[in-house]
Amino acid sequence: MLTLIQSGPSSDAAYRTDLIRRYIAASDKFTELALLAEAARYDKANPGQSLVDELFGAGLGDVA
Repeated sequence: MLTLIQSGPSSDAAYRTDLIRRYIAASDKFTELALLAEAARYDKANPGQSLVDELFGAGLGDVA
């Protein structure tokens, strides 16, 4: 089960890296969609560089 971090993560970079790793390791589309939703909520609460875009880019692998 995925849990949205309600308070700010102790390290923004560590949180982003962890979410990207979980997205790349996702074994099914449901998990990928749940992680994208978590990233979208994070982006809404933390304007700036899009975590959703980072996930999409990471999912492209060598194509990007």
